[in-house]
Amino acid sequence: MVWIVTITLLLFSSHALCTNPGLKVRVTQKALEYGREIGIQVLQQKLREIQIPDVSGKADVPVIGHVHYHITGIRINDISLPQSAVGFYAGNGIKLSIDNAYIHLTGHWRVKYLFISDSGSFDLSVNHLSISEAIGMTRDNTGRPAVHSAGCTANVGSLDITFHGGASWLYNLFSSSLEGPIHSSLNREICPKVSSAINGLEQHLKTMKISSHVDKYVEIEYSLVNPIAITNIFMDLDFKSEFYSVAQHKEAPFSPPPVSLSEQTDHMMYLGLSDFFANSAGFAYYGAGALHVNITNNMIPKQYPVRLNTSTFRFLIPQVEKLYPNMLMLMNLHANQRPVLKATPNNITIQAYGAIDTFAILPNSSLAPLFVLDICASVSAKMAISEMKLTGSLKLNSLRLSLGHSDVGPFKVTMLQGLLNIAVKAVVLPKVNARLANGFPLPSVDRLSFVNPLLKVNQDVLVIATDIHYGS
Repeated sequence: MVWIVTITLLLFSSHALCTNPGLKVRVTQKALEYGREIGIQVLQQKLREIQIPDVSGKADVPVIGHVHYHITGIRINDISLPQSAVGFYAGNGIKLSIDNAYIHLTGHWRVKYLFISDSGSFDLSVNHLSISEAIGMTRDNTGRPAVHSAGCTANVGSLDITFHGGASWLYNLFSSSLEGPIHSSLNREICPKVSSAINGLEQHLKTMKISSHVDKYVEIEYSLVNPIAITNIFMDLDFKSEFYSVAQHKEAPFSPPPVSLSEQTDHMMYLGLSDFFANSAGFAYYGAGALHVNITNNMIPKQYPVRLNTSTFRFLIPQVEKLYPNMLMLMNLHANQRPVLKATPNNITIQAYGAIDTFAILPNSSLAPLFVLDICASVSAKMAISEMKLTGSLKLNSLRLSLGHSDVGPFKVTMLQGLLNIAVKAVVLPKVNARLANGFPLPSVDRLSFVNPLLKVNQDVLVIATDIHYGS
């Protein structure tokens, strides 16, 4: 039953209260139904652990006198939980109810009266067992989700005993004395076993990470920024989902926009990932000094006729070839401000701003500065989900150049447009796309995965609608 709650907790929580999240997760009734199927199996195993102590006593029988009996080796052989329901408990958590459950027990009996003793075995059926459990859901002071048993009741129905062996006339002498202790033991032990399942999940949640390293530059914080919001039909969890530089844990100078999700409940789960998620990544990578790349001639595919050397540049900027004849060149492309992602219906675009410092590579391997180009690029992004990671790829839309500084005299930058387009498409974007293909983790409970996720881009938010699967 613990997985009824576990499936809802894909990410985890934060210090701030009542703020817009970077990611909103909505869990629907369909998810609870899937969790119920898994949880009932877990609960059956827990109930099998119930131990009923041996029963001893005596019964006063008219004419015969005292009959001493001993009931030993009582154990549960079978449990059936055929009717169960689970639903949201508005403002509090989740409520599970089980009706018409059945338990089969076996054991041994032994009686003695005067000089007569007899023994045998018995089967006991518990019918019409009902269980009701409220699972409270909160956020602890570390920013992790927390669960607890918010109330449990169990009602053991009728007991039906069948004896085997011995003299049948002896059975009725102690059968009524047997029912009471077993009935009380079951009533006493069922709720603690249910609560044990809940507490097992709580201990599991305490070990979960609320941050994840992405690479040597950045990490992501996953923490709830608001209390868990629970209605009668769904549950919303608001996660910070912000990137930070590993070297410096610095908050982004901008805030997440509101994240809204539709009222649809066709899928088990909906995730609304705001622009803030990606823009905080851009801010963190920029702050970590990771947004730069050196472009050299050997990085340009051989099939391209244009090479990165001064001989090629004599057709574009003649003075480069005159000053540095027949020399290789190097371009250092680097961001001079953070990139900005914008999601609009069915479209994701990224504006990138930077500069290209261009050098001639002298015979002694030192660099001679040539010119600096300011660059503004627009790219389109496509996103996907792969193995619980958000992956992506970029495609160049436009590239605008302007001359920032020149050490070789004035020239028109329009002559460089084609060469730079080749360099960006052949070198820069493949490097960026290789990183995006590795993906950014969407933290989840162990052994939980998305099934057939669908992605849709809305205003300021990427919405992921998905079913889920728990297994190896």
